[in-house]
Amino acid sequence: MSSCSKKEEPIFQKIKYDLSSNYKDSLGTKIIPNKNYQYWAYMSYYQNSGKAKYTVLKQGGNTLQKQNIKKEPTLRGFFEGCHPNYCCNYIIIIENNKIKYLKTKEEFKEFIGTIDNLEEAMLLARTDDYILDTDIKGSAYRIKDDTYELHLMKFHEYPSQKESVEIKIDKKGNVKTKSLGIYCKGQKCYE
Repeated sequence: MSSCSKKEEPIFQKIKYDLSSNYKDSLGTKIIPNKNYQYWAYMSYYQNSGKAKYTVLKQGGNTLQKQNIKKEPTLRGFFEGCHPNYCCNYIIIIENNKIKYLKTKEEFKEFIGTIDNLEEAMLLARTDDYILDTDIKGSAYRIKDDTYELHLMKFHEYPSQKESVEIKIDKKGNVKTKSLGIYCKGQKCYE
C-alpha cells in the first residue's frame, strides 16, 4: 500500500500592521538595499504650516557620512500624501563619494532590487497605490514558490469604492495583479 502525499497549499494570513499609524514608514524599517552603499537612509518628510520635519526611518553603511548631507527645502518623493499638508518618503544614498536623492518610484524599485521580505513586497505594491485595509479582503498574504501573494486594497475615489486585488510579486520584483472584485461602495468606504 502506497501513500501519496500532496504538498499543502500555504493559506492566506492576516497582515499584522496597525493602520492607525503610518504603516508604510514601519515597512521601510525592513528594507534591504540591492547593493552596498557608502551610506543610505530611508527618510520621511512632513510639512505642516511651513514647518518641515525630516525623519530617518532606517539607515545603513557608514553613518558618520550623514553629516555631509544637507536637507532639501522643497522636497518631492514617492508615497506622497497627507493632504492638506504634504508628506512623502525618499532615499538618500552616498555612492562613489556622491550624494544622490532617490525620489521616484522607479528609483525606489531599483534601490530595493531583490524582494527579500513581506515588507519590501508591500512597499513595491504601494508604488502602484495598492494599500492595506482593515478588512481581510485588503490585508492578507501568503508565500508560495518564492512568490509573495498579497490581497490588498485599491481605493477608487469617484465613485467611492474599495477593490480587493491579488498581487503576485516574485523575488525579482515582477508584479502580476488580478482584481478580486469590489467589496465596499459609497460613504462607508471612508469609515
